[in-house]
Amino acid sequence: MRLSKEEKKFWQRNYRIEKVNEIPLHWGILKSADSDYDDDFFYYLSLRVESINEIYLKDSLITDKAVQYMAGFKELKNLLLRKNRYLTKSCILYFNQMQDLEKLNLTNTAITLTDLYESLNNKNLKEVFVSSEETEDNLEEKAFILKEKMPNCNIYLDCSHSTDVFGNLEKPIF
Repeated sequence: MRLSKEEKKFWQRNYRIEKVNEIPLHWGILKSADSDYDDDFFYYLSLRVESINEIYLKDSLITDKAVQYMAGFKELKNLLLRKNRYLTKSCILYFNQMQDLEKLNLTNTAITLTDLYESLNNKNLKEVFVSSEETEDNLEEKAFILKEKMPNCNIYLDCSHSTDVFGNLEKPIF
């Protein structure tokens, strides 16, 4: 199988890969902060990569479309999408499709606890991190209902990790 002209350009530019058989099918981690990764980046990646265990993507140009492409990766356990300002609550349905997903970080995005309360229902999740709006009504009630839908999941507000910088456990709201 050959790479299209656009694919070849993508793989050469981002990974210095020349031939399709050089593309790894299974990735441990994809990590980037303050990058120009966008929907097209994940489109081309999704054409050839079968699985990625962890995606750490902070402050990029992705939209809900990129999350749709990510939903196609097998074995995706950890997904950190901090500070991705173009994500909306519309991408939550793709998080529900990620059956291996255990940890989801959406801090400093437009997605709120209310959005998760209304749409998130992935029983495999163990940790969800989200920023809260000061004006969110019934904060504890929404977190409680989320906990009922996903009983094995801890929900954290306004923090990005389950431990602080000293290794002390952060307390989930539920």
